[in-house]
Amino acid sequence: MSNAVEQLEKQIKALQKGLFLMSPKDRVRALSSHETDDLIHELQGVADDALKTLDQLKS
Repeated sequence: MSNAVEQLEKQIKALQKGLFLMSPKDRVRALSSHETDDLIHELQGVADDALKTLDQLKS
């Protein structure tokens, strides 16, 4: 179970980083619309994986 917890933590941190990059707080680097689209798709995949990891922890 420890491995699943570490994996879930890593996935949540990836979501946090991606959301930060798209937020108004990150004005140092502007994302192009193409980069934003790519980031959204990547975060959707991370969220799907995190939900799978959570299901593993529940069983």
